[in-house]
Amino acid sequence: MRDNNKIVGIIALSELKGIGPAFVKKVVSNNTFETGDIIQEIKKITSANNKQFDDDIIFEAIESANEIVFKCKDEGITIIEFTSKDYPTLLKDIKDPPSVIYCKGNLDLLYNKTVCIIGTREPNENAIKISERIGSFYSDLSWAICNGLAEGVDNFSIKANYKIHNKVIGILAGGLNYNTKKTLLKKTVENAEKTIEGGGLLISEMPPDKKEDTFTVVKSCRIQAGLSNGLILIQSSLNGGSRFTTKSFCETQRPIAIINPVPSDFELPTYNANKEIIQNSKKGLSKFTELKEDKIQTSKIFVIKSKDNYKEFENLMSYNAKNIEQSNTTLFG
Repeated sequence: MRDNNKIVGIIALSELKGIGPAFVKKVVSNNTFETGDIIQEIKKITSANNKQFDDDIIFEAIESANEIVFKCKDEGITIIEFTSKDYPTLLKDIKDPPSVIYCKGNLDLLYNKTVCIIGTREPNENAIKISERIGSFYSDLSWAICNGLAEGVDNFSIKANYKIHNKVIGILAGGLNYNTKKTLLKKTVENAEKTIEGGGLLISEMPPDKKEDTFTVVKSCRIQAGLSNGLILIQSSLNGGSRFTTKSFCETQRPIAIINPVPSDFELPTYNANKEIIQNSKKGLSKFTELKEDKIQTSKIFVIKSKDNYKEFENLMSYNAKNIEQSNTTLFG
């Protein structure tokens, strides 16, 4: 009952106008929402931080939260709140982690070493081949592959010979009840279904029934970054959607790898982000992500020039993953 109260309380708190994930991270602890009086606890939390809400508004938020919890139970969706021992440590480290995550599939992958592989939705032939090759390489080494399951690089990196890898984490921008409500694009739904069938995991910050839109897609990018030990950018123009996930990665101390285009592709506009980062390092990342250089915390910018470099980047990520694994053992062991 206490766990359910906490989930309802955190969702209700998040439903209030002007309350975001960073605020919830700041005010919610293991002891929050244990009294059973959710209205009074929310009033106490918000008033202590100079935010005032009427009882009726809080009550409506709680009712909405209860509906979400009921619908998730009916749809087989697991809710993990921010203070739960099952909430991923890596994700918790970002500045604005989701207050709750909605999950469907193999929850064991929350503790798996994970690489984020991203890029344009319209890759050229070389990028397609590299996406497939890199995805298979890391999958064979038992890394989970994390991205948004979208058309293009996302799609090609999670498959080999049209069969999805068995450790895929799909970060979705709409509700996970995509079979009963049209919450996702058709291609994403197709990959989401195959991910579940292949033993993978789906995660969303959005409650059931919520349709993906431009805002939620951008918002979901930080979850891809938050869950992963490293990022590999396959192909992107300077204004490509990959800049949002890359920006979130820049705010962590985790390594970023950039594919060095083959000579015939190097001057293509669709590789301008790769080119900029390779040539100008942090300054290039700053131009791509529009993040100030002094805000970029990335531990290493690694250029992948051939398949011989895959293992080197794997070693960089493994070092990161080992540190996180030790942290998880301390917290949850």
